Amino acid sequence: MIYELGIFPSFSLAIKGGWEKFLPFNNFISATSRKKGEEMNGNGNGVWFELKNAFAPNRAISKRTLGIFITFWIACAFLIWIYWAPDIIPRPLEVFQSFISLYQNEGLAFELWKSLMTNFQVVALSTVLSLLICYSTAMPIMRPVAEALSKARFLGLTGLLVIFMSVFAGGHSLKLALMTFGMSAFNIANMSNVLERITKNQKDHARTLRMSEWEVVWEVHVRGTLDKAFDVIRDNAAIGWMMLTMVEGLVRSGGGIGKLLLDENKHLNLGAVFAIQFIIITVGLIQDYGWGGLKNLACPHAGLTLDRR
Repeated sequence: MIYELGIFPSFSLAIKGGWEKFLPFNNFISATSRKKGEEMNGNGNGVWFELKNAFAPNRAISKRTLGIFITFWIACAFLIWIYWAPDIIPRPLEVFQSFISLYQNEGLAFELWKSLMTNFQVVALSTVLSLLICYSTAMPIMRPVAEALSKARFLGLTGLLVIFMSVFAGGHSLKLALMTFGMSAFNIANMSNVLERITKNQKDHARTLRMSEWEVVWEVHVRGTLDKAFDVIRDNAAIGWMMLTMVEGLVRSGGGIGKLLLDENKHLNLGAVFAIQFIIITVGLIQDYGWGGLKNLACPHAGLTLDRR
């Protein structure tokens, strides 16, 4: 049985024991869905549509189109570097020649390997220590300790060098201690913020499942924040890789790419400096993508509800 609405005659309401649908609105939704499907499937100039979408807010684009944009911006950066950069900045050919010289004559590969091993050890030590301290804040007695250690991120490592040298002999162990101290402070601060955002409802939900308080800690504090812990570790690993060159400059006896960078900078060999900087950023990007891939493997659910992935 169909009734026509008196106010809007064009809208027909189909009633079969209840309200079902507005026909014109349903036709509009169907047409819009078909059009969107054609655009996403590549029909109707889909690539051109995505290119136009790049200039509109909150629009999605394909990986192919994103690759086009990345290539475009890299090309723009190289053109600016070649033609419009100040004369003091070495050009790409000079940087490449410096890279070959560093590899053949300065032991670049060996120094880079030492820095990588130091960085991996620091990330492992700081992650274990900081997560143990943060998860222990489930007990109120540990909360002041975590709060105090998180404030240590404001301390400069240069001012602490003498104190650490009196405890550690020097060389590799001194670098590990300085880096672990600096990164753990940032890890504790960021992970503590994550744990503080756990709501009472999340804990109550676990308790309704007849979990003990330690089981609540494991399920809610540890497993429930694992994806965010990966984000914290990922960010702080980038900070640690950046700090490593400074620490290797302070503790030169252990070598590393930071020592090599400071030596070349001291002699104003800017081509070599830029070559080392490109190596540092390349390794940092690989490390960052590695942590992102590890997070996706361990927590595949983390990105299911995100708009931009």
